[in-house]
Formats: sequence, structure tokens, C-alpha cells
Amino acid sequence: MADRVMLPVTDRGSEPYWSALAEGNLVLQQCRACARRTWPPRPVCSSCQGEDLGWQPVQGTGEVYSWVVTHQVYGSDFADLVPYTIVLVRLDEQDDILIPGRLRSGVEVFQGLRVRVAPERLSPDLAQVAWIPA
Repeated sequence: MADRVMLPVTDRGSEPYWSALAEGNLVLQQCRACARRTWPPRPVCSSCQGEDLGWQPVQGTGEVYSWVVTHQVYGSDFADLVPYTIVLVRLDEQDDILIPGRLRSGVEVFQGLRVRVAPERLSPDLAQVAWIPA
């Protein structure tokens, strides 16, 4: 997926997430008060509303919870991918965290399919979440 026009926009609150992906790692915010992880990035804990959040690496493994197969070209950046599958993955570390991403495989997708994160480079310093069968 080289030379993409549509790229995620990083901001102060999500920059650590995007930087970690560019290095091949998945990190999530974790509350220092209650130890719950929070997704998507935000200034307060979604569990206890605490404001002391830090970024922690996660295994990046889980199972497919839901998915959609896209057959329509919605932008020129994605034309060479059609059809492609977007999966919603329930992380092993915390079952109420669901992370979306493209399934980079031709395998038949089903609920419960075991996957692991395989960040997909978009530019020299930017990557996005993608998943492959575990």
C-alpha cells in the first residue's frame, strides 16, 4: 500500500499509538488507578474516569468478533485491495476491547478466528493495524 493519499492524522493524544504501530507494536492506554485498558485513546479512563493513563504494549492477539467484506472501491488508495475484509478483533488481554483492522489473508473469516496484529506500513513513519491468522 505505498503512496497512499488518505493517511490517519495523528494528534497529541494518539501519537504514541501511531508511533508504536510504525515500530511494529500495538500499545493501548492503561489506567494507573484501576489497571483497565482504554480504547480508543482518550484523556480519561473509560472505567473509573481516572486521568492518569499510560501507554502499555499488548500481545496483539485475539479473535475475530465481527467482520465485513468490502467489494466497492471507495477511494483510489484501496482499489488494488478490493475485495478486502475489515475485522473487529476482541483482544485476549481485555475482552471489552475491540480493535478494527484489515485482515491480510485469503482465509475464510469466521467468528472466533484466532488472529495476531501485523501492522501495515503506510509511510516511513506511519502504520495502521492489520491482522493475520495466528
